[in-house]
Amino acid sequence: MRENKLKELWQEGKTAINAWLTIPSAWTAEIMAHAGFDAITIDMQHGLADYQIALSMLQAISTTDAVPLARVPWNEPVTIMRLLDAGVYGLICPMVNSREEAEAFVGACRYPPLGFRSYGPIRANLYAGDDYFENANQTGVTLAMIETAQALENIEEIVTTSGLDGVYVGTVDLSISMGLAGLGDLNDPRLENALNTIVKQVVKHNRIAGIHASTPENAAKLSEKGFHLITPANDTKLLRSTAKNVLEEVCKRMG
Repeated sequence: MRENKLKELWQEGKTAINAWLTIPSAWTAEIMAHAGFDAITIDMQHGLADYQIALSMLQAISTTDAVPLARVPWNEPVTIMRLLDAGVYGLICPMVNSREEAEAFVGACRYPPLGFRSYGPIRANLYAGDDYFENANQTGVTLAMIETAQALENIEEIVTTSGLDGVYVGTVDLSISMGLAGLGDLNDPRLENALNTIVKQVVKHNRIAGIHASTPENAAKLSEKGFHLITPANDTKLLRSTAKNVLEEVCKRMG
């Protein structure tokens, strides 16, 4: 079976760099994947891709060594299982607030006896290899999103869920839920304390923590703090900011 390079990096204590896809296009997915990121995540919660487009994006990502991930729209087994069957090597599940919800997420990702995933890896067999079924439970990555005050309160129960590889912090929703003024403001001491609490539990229980980083400086700081899946790039934001910067520079030079 094709190895999951994210797990290799984490076993070596290294940080994986991830790109975030919101544009429903195989072409832009291929461009981002060829940039050299360790992983590429298709956002099916707030991104614009449906299942069929996500499938074509996975095929484009597969032209590289980037590990294909996806954020599912919600914690429900139908989409989770279909994406795994399509060859996704890891899933990020939003709004996980309790151990029970984490168990439901993990259960949909794992074949029995570790879960209740139904058999049918139609593309996964091609992408990963004919021995996919025998190795899928150990290879796939499961990350529960921590993005509410309730999830923060239950962090140890969530992190210690059997079969869960780790968490992915949604700083914006977490700051909203905590009643903070800034949206995902990493300089807010209350949000920083929350991140420290999460990392403490992740380290204690030998799990992985992921997070978005708005700048290279933040990426470095978050990696040092203990986050080992960092997302510094979003396709929509990159296109928008680059287009704006080019236009401004041309207009400036033309007077």
